[in-house]
Amino acid sequence: MLTDLPLEIQVRLLKLVPGSLLKYTNAHFYLLYNDLFFDKLVRTFGDDAIVILAKVYPWLRTYIMSLDLFRLETRQVICSRRKLKDFAVDKSAMLPDDITQAQYIGDLWKYVYSLFKNKRMFAEYSDYKIDEPTNYVYNHYVEINRTYLLLYCKTAWLAPGRYNLNIGLVVKHGSGLGTTKFEIKYRNAEGVDTELTFYPPTNIKDILPKNQFCFLKIAEFEIPPMPQEEVLGSTSHHHHHLYKIQLTMEEIGLYLKSGFSIFFIDISLPSMIFNDYDLLYYSCQETNYKYFINLPLKNLYKALNHVQNGGDDGYDSILPYGQGDPNEIAADYAQDYDFDCHMKFASSDEQLLAYAEFFFKNAFNKRNFKFNTVYQRRQFVNKFGEFDRKDGEDEVHNICMYDREGLKWRIPILGEL
Repeated sequence: MLTDLPLEIQVRLLKLVPGSLLKYTNAHFYLLYNDLFFDKLVRTFGDDAIVILAKVYPWLRTYIMSLDLFRLETRQVICSRRKLKDFAVDKSAMLPDDITQAQYIGDLWKYVYSLFKNKRMFAEYSDYKIDEPTNYVYNHYVEINRTYLLLYCKTAWLAPGRYNLNIGLVVKHGSGLGTTKFEIKYRNAEGVDTELTFYPPTNIKDILPKNQFCFLKIAEFEIPPMPQEEVLGSTSHHHHHLYKIQLTMEEIGLYLKSGFSIFFIDISLPSMIFNDYDLLYYSCQETNYKYFINLPLKNLYKALNHVQNGGDDGYDSILPYGQGDPNEIAADYAQDYDFDCHMKFASSDEQLLAYAEFFFKNAFNKRNFKFNTVYQRRQFVNKFGEFDRKDGEDEVHNICMYDREGLKWRIPILGEL
């Protein structure tokens, strides 16, 4: 039996073939797989990641609880065996030493790691500089309507590795999108700022479908490993293995920008469909932000970024990493996910699960894929099936098997060991 092998060999087997089904063969391997992600979290983000988790626990618990819609049974496999405690129910104060025993964290370390590794930057009024009053920053997105000024700036902390830079937007006619510059800036170990600059296709407004939500891949980039002698240091731009980065999106010409709405900018782990199959974008025939902006996730990233940035979002801020207090911005968190008037007298957890039902299970919202080459499209269709069925085609024998539940694009990209 594999369970009779020394623990070091079991761990080695899981790491050698992380995509194998070994982790699903029994509870022992599933718990071990979960624990390895805790080790990876600490190894990647440092021991103080546990302190940060304790600070953002209320928002993290809310988001992870919403995943019970499709993760409840697998989460309970770990929760019941580890005898984890729901600190929100017990009204206990969350301390860093309690994190590994906390329900909704200790039973889903893979998701917690992925939330740290990816960064989704939702539209915030304070992050944009645009002409007013013809442009509007709503509660959860920014609408660009006849402006010559467009500047977006946001700081975040990233671990070394490869990433995709993506944007989620809705295009009406998209004037001026082709002259937008995206820049990632970070300070290297020698103290010199490194700038990575990317541009969308110049004919982007002709490429993207109109009046649909589009998730467009802008570029790939890499954050280099920190030199070993620098790892233990902590400065205003580095913390152990981590880099503070500044993402900037700005107009580089004198062209009028108009006719599009920005929902979020996404820094994510590489994914199979975007990186292996060279997907340019996917689109959905829907423009309502409620289907694409997950409000518990937005609140979580707002709290996490505030804590990691020390309470100051400036790139040159000297405030120490991880010292921010997420309660300082309590008024800024979205509270309107209890959108169903029939649920107004329900408990907050019941309202949350009703919201999750709406967000994760609106199956009518089908995606259409646009690949960079015909060859990659054919490769994808050969493996997963045709996603763009024509009227009258046999649905039973011609259906795309990729992400049939429609969940992959609604959650952060899950990393592997």
